[in-house]
Amino acid sequence: MATTPDTTATPDTTSAEPVPALPGPLAGAYGRRWRAVVDRWADHPGTAVATLGPAGTSSHLTAAFLAERHGLRIELCDTFDEVLGALVERRVDQALVPSAYQGATRFHWHRDLRLDAYFAQATPEYGIAARKRDAPPGDGEVTVAALWEVRRIFADLAPPALRDRPMRWLDAESTQHAAELLAAGAADLAVTNAPGVRRHALRWVVRRPGAEIVWLLFGHRRPHLRGEPE
Repeated sequence: MATTPDTTATPDTTSAEPVPALPGPLAGAYGRRWRAVVDRWADHPGTAVATLGPAGTSSHLTAAFLAERHGLRIELCDTFDEVLGALVERRVDQALVPSAYQGATRFHWHRDLRLDAYFAQATPEYGIAARKRDAPPGDGEVTVAALWEVRRIFADLAPPALRDRPMRWLDAESTQHAAELLAAGAADLAVTNAPGVRRHALRWVVRRPGAEIVWLLFGHRRPHLRGEPE
């Protein structure tokens, strides 16, 4: 029997105030959305879900988590523009998008799409990586490959030796693309995740635990069905 993902956060026992439960109406809306989506997946094995690739992105890992439990077919795209196009053109049934993606509003406001469901899921470790064979960058400008949405990680984690250096950003389409650019010598450093470090034989300069973020499942707008949210 299909089950919904476990999205219950572990409470912080050191907090002075208990974490309040969701208000009844919000909890009910969340449950109805998931029940409707999971029931549709059960009725349509092999439902196609598009998300950002290549293999190893946080989006791919989250999609794989769902696919393993619900028999989904995952389509990996090089950019979220391609994810949007695949969904709008009905080449896939749904799209999985992280709420942290700066272009998520294009999915929310598209006249032919609707938000089917949402849930929280943690990413793998993130951090600043370098090539294994390289010594720490010397003086001068440092080129950093990064997805726009995770640039802030560099400012938060950079050690003192890097913090005040002149820097040039090299735009990447994903965490894995950033790792690939670094491995190919196009950058001195990259903001990437643990799968990117392993896949491209990089080394961590500094890293941090993953973050729990909200994931959005978009589908096609259709006539309202009984039991589903409007």
